[in-house]
Amino acid sequence: MAVLSFSQPHWGARSASFFVLALLSYGALGQQLVTWRGDPTPALMLEDMKGNSINLATLRGKTVLINFWATWCVPCVEEMPSIQNLKARLTQEKFEVLAVNVGESKERVEAFLKKVPVNFFILFDPQGDASRTWKVRGFPTTFILGPDGRIRYYHVGDLDWSQETIVDRVKGIR
Repeated sequence: MAVLSFSQPHWGARSASFFVLALLSYGALGQQLVTWRGDPTPALMLEDMKGNSINLATLRGKTVLINFWATWCVPCVEEMPSIQNLKARLTQEKFEVLAVNVGESKERVEAFLKKVPVNFFILFDPQGDASRTWKVRGFPTTFILGPDGRIRYYHVGDLDWSQETIVDRVKGIR
């Protein structure tokens, strides 16, 4: 189940509606990707663990999974190994993972990664600006972009990314 927070002052009735829809979607769809029918893909440029700027625009031509998460979010933590599994299974594909940590220090994330090692980009959104731009309302929230840079699917809550149906769906994005 997604961990949702309404601490931001600009989140009102629209967010409450999103919350209800997220819960209904989660209950009805459970472990499925939802086709994106929202806004165009926002820009994304954040620093990685080494302080390098990673720009989503440079990943055109690849399928990209963008996961917004935090170490305190139990579903986020539980989902990380399956995202790593998906990345490992798609090594022959043009596929990239950007895991956007929201609001936590580099030291905290480094300590987490010692327990849960991954080999994909960990990006930092220290003030939550990117998560607001992407209209993330709960953790984890994941978007799947096609090689053309358009969002194709999303999922709110944790997902077992190693399911064959999910792997096949991501593999089939062209």
